[in-house]
Amino acid sequence: MPGVSRGRRGGAGQGSGRFRVRHYSGAYLNAVDGKSRLSVPAPIRETIESRSGQKQLVLAPAEHNDCLVGYDLTRFESLQAEIGVRFAGDYGPARSDFARAMFGMAETLRYDDTGRIILSPILKDLGRIETTVLLLGGGDYFELWSPEHLLETPGQDPRLLRTVRALCAARGR
Repeated sequence: MPGVSRGRRGGAGQGSGRFRVRHYSGAYLNAVDGKSRLSVPAPIRETIESRSGQKQLVLAPAEHNDCLVGYDLTRFESLQAEIGVRFAGDYGPARSDFARAMFGMAETLRYDDTGRIILSPILKDLGRIETTVLLLGGGDYFELWSPEHLLETPGQDPRLLRTVRALCAARGR
C-alpha cells in the first residue's frame, strides 16, 4: 500500500557508505507488551543514530496534539536554543509554561540492541497508550499515537486514516 513503510530502508544504516537517513518518515504500528516495552522501528533508530550518534531518544508530550513526540538528542538541544529565540530573554509565564511542557515531562530513554525501550506509566498516560503504538515520521521528530485515539481525532488527513486502518487490519486489530 502506498504511504505505508515496511521494513528497512535501503542504504540507511550506519557505515553503509551510502545515503544516511537524517529525517524521520514512515508509519509503523508496534505492540507494547505487558512490561511496557516498545520496539522502536529500525528506520527510526537509524535516523536517531545518524543524527546523534547515540542509542537514545527523548519522548515528551506533543505541544499541539494529544500524543507523544520523539526525537534524538540533537533535536532536544535545539529546543533549548529555540526557547532563547522564541522568548528573547523574556523569563515570564509563557516561557516557563513552554519550558515545563518541553523539558519537565520529557524522558530520555536508551534503547537496547533490539531497539526496545520501556515506557513509563506517565508517558503511557500522557500518550493514551495501551497495547499498541502508531509511530509517524514528522521530519525532525516523530509522533507516537494510540491508533484508536488518532482515528477518533477530528481533522485528520483521510489518507493517514486509511493508512492507520490498513496497518491495524494487517495486525488483526
